[in-house]
Amino acid sequence: MTRARGLGRIGMLCAAAAVLGPLGGCASTHLEKQLQVATETGRLVPLDSVTVSYNVGGLQVIQRPNYANDVVAVHLYLLGGRRQLTEATQGIEALLVRTSKYGTAKYPGDATRKAWARTGSSLDIDPSDDWTEVGFLGVTGDFDSTWSVFAERLMHPTLAAASVALVREQMRSSVHQRLISPDGYLFHLSDSVSFQGRPYGLAPDGTEESLGALDSAALATYERTQMVTSRMLLVVVGNVSRQAVEHAVGTTLATLPKGDYVWSVPQATPPATVPVVMRARTVATNYVFGLFEGPPASAKDYPAFRVATALLSTRVNDMVRQQHSLSYAVSAPFIDRGISAGGVYFSTSAPSQVLPLVKEQMRWVEHLESGPFDMPYFTEGFVLDYLASNSTDDEQADFLARAQLYQGDYRKASDEMEELRHVSTSDVRSAAQHYFPHIQFVYVGDTTRVKRTDFARF
Repeated sequence: MTRARGLGRIGMLCAAAAVLGPLGGCASTHLEKQLQVATETGRLVPLDSVTVSYNVGGLQVIQRPNYANDVVAVHLYLLGGRRQLTEATQGIEALLVRTSKYGTAKYPGDATRKAWARTGSSLDIDPSDDWTEVGFLGVTGDFDSTWSVFAERLMHPTLAAASVALVREQMRSSVHQRLISPDGYLFHLSDSVSFQGRPYGLAPDGTEESLGALDSAALATYERTQMVTSRMLLVVVGNVSRQAVEHAVGTTLATLPKGDYVWSVPQATPPATVPVVMRARTVATNYVFGLFEGPPASAKDYPAFRVATALLSTRVNDMVRQQHSLSYAVSAPFIDRGISAGGVYFSTSAPSQVLPLVKEQMRWVEHLESGPFDMPYFTEGFVLDYLASNSTDDEQADFLARAQLYQGDYRKASDEMEELRHVSTSDVRSAAQHYFPHIQFVYVGDTTRVKRTDFARF
């Protein structure tokens, strides 16, 4: 599951946005229009005025310079995500990238890890629903040396059998440990059930079975055929010049084959037809997750769906946790991916008591009325929380990439906040009525504590 978002405290924005420039008072509206970055001369300018997109040898680059500090965030997106996989190749891209730290042509064996350690940069590898993000966060003075090791790992990993075996077993152990956890098993089961036979049902980190069958030969073939520039989007935010980025990319990644990959947003899938899948486990509490598929980010009702999910989250938390003390963990996460999704999650010792309360709040949102409920106040709080979650250089890189890939234009990242402000009560009501009813539940725990018919009533 990825990028679940709900409402937080409005005050978060004041501290988080300080990395970009002055905002004025946090009480003012449309704060995203006041966010600024520093040019090379120290002048503060609006974010979008300096953000550019260009092509280097077939590889698309989006760059937002910010000279207010010495931080550089680099995110490379290997596109496809779960759609790159089959049952047999689950986890292959993650295994490939992680194994590369144990040796490349230029930095054999331990030299790769030693060279990276000297840069002081942090590396992030995140296989997810629609892409694998491989990136680093470092300082300006180390950009060239960091990029050298970074690009070498992607282009020329040696993939020694012993190294592959080591990382493979580490990944299998991680998968095993995750599935031992009731929460980990719950979310894994939810994807595999809700999207059975479809790409979102596959595991980017692999399964114990799929990882066990992957070897150096399989990784080498994948490297040769799938590490192509048409599958890549590079986003750079921070204190580095366009000239430096173009040179770094042009002498390394841009020399890879172009390939014929074409990115597209995943297609919507039919709603679930089975109300609940139950798995008995002897645990101290019971775990429930209901998933309902939403619209793509480009859809007209996407902003309303996001607000509807956030509103549901506040309602179920207040009703189940605050008023009835039936759960310490309850929310309605928003899942940000090519085809968005929402859900209801809770752990409890009394599932049969919680389910009617959850249903009641879902119906409340589905029949939301104007009047006492102040939609503009709620959406402004949502906007501020969202900005607070996307204000550092590292987070902005992801923000820009999602706008480019999900909406076709990185500049639309700035429009998202305004679209949220225009969501009306009727928009939320309509989105909830359209998407909430198609909910697929998974239950892990004591199956004698709840009836299947309790889920069917949704």
